[in-house]
Parts: sequence; structure tokens; C-alpha cells
Amino acid sequence: MSQVRKSKPKEEPKKAASKPQAKKAAPKKVEKKKEEPKAKPVNQKYHISQNKDEKSEFYNQWRVRKSGSDKTIKFFKTQKEAIDYAKGLAKNADSDIVIHKTDGKIRKQKY
Repeated sequence: MSQVRKSKPKEEPKKAASKPQAKKAAPKKVEKKKEEPKAKPVNQKYHISQNKDEKSEFYNQWRVRKSGSDKTIKFFKTQKEAIDYAKGLAKNADSDIVIHKTDGKIRKQKY
């Protein structure tokens, strides 16, 4: 008994239904606004003051901070060391130094 195999007719690949292509709109012209000169960013000043927190391990040492910041960049035993360090920071940042007295009043500004 031999079996006869019937082959299925080959299916042709279906063609994707063609959709009518929409006309692309012309790109809108964007008018360039005249740019106003940007304001120069305000440079942060570096403050040198004495640490008056009695609970701190750095009590009565001199510290360098950026204006408006609570974080101390570095502590120093003398005010001169703090000034020398702050000079380098201020020079790199094109900024100024504000030096405070031991009572917190400003001794010298725009140093």
C-alpha cells in the first residue's frame, strides 16, 4: 500500500496593503529671536572666619567657606594659612575673598 501525498498549493507571500501616503507638510520657518547678552554669573566669594562651635573638634580654628554655604571647605590653625589657601581658590574661580575678624565682623572685603 503506497500512500500518495497530496501537496498543498504554495501560498504566495501576501503583499502589504498599500496605504495612500499623506503629503508631508512643509517645515515651519522658525524665527530666531535676537539673543540678549547673557548676564555674567555671580561668582561666589570665599569667606575666612573663625569657627565658634564649641562642640566641634575644629573649635577656634580658621575656616574657608563659600558664601551662602554651611559647608566648610577646609580648616586651618592660623588665619594666614586660610588666606593663602583661599587666594588660590579665588584666583581659579575669578572670585574675591572676604576676611572676618575673630568676632565675625568683616575685616577686609574684596581681597
